[in-house]
Amino acid sequence: ADPSAKAAFLSLATATATVTLTPTHKLPAGPAKALKQASEVAVGETIWLASPAAGALVQEPVHKISTVVADGLHSPLTKHGSWPIVDGVATSYNSAAVVARNKYLVPLFEAVCPSLGRLVVAAANPKAMHYIDGEVVEPLSSLELAHAAVVTLTAASTTFGARSSSRHRLS
Repeated sequence: ADPSAKAAFLSLATATATVTLTPTHKLPAGPAKALKQASEVAVGETIWLASPAAGALVQEPVHKISTVVADGLHSPLTKHGSWPIVDGVATSYNSAAVVARNKYLVPLFEAVCPSLGRLVVAAANPKAMHYIDGEVVEPLSSLELAHAAVVTLTAASTTFGARSSSRHRLS
């Protein structure tokens, strides 16, 4: 993600929503929610929109596709691990299988150890990650990563070690 980068985007417009994506950004399309790159979606094909009234995603056909140049490259990640909704339209940050898995794993990680997931992201990415909730996670140097790992493991060992030793004392 690079919020200041200038890039070419595709704007996909339906009767009620318009989403602007890079040509390679994915979104669920068609009745089966097959993931397609924005450049693969055709006029008349359906994409999925968030419907607060229905409490679910609903299909709507694309009426117009145009190319625009704008600032900002983003890869939306959500704390709930489901389809990111961008301008009312469901998009995807990965394969359908990963999105389905993350629907359960991401909330678990966020509940158990909110910083752990973002620590992994910071360790794995050479560039800053800008989260949809506004947090920016800068990449970590090897030294920062080693320090963060020691702090995290020490905290986990203290928490779980205390539970273990108190359980053993009771038996």
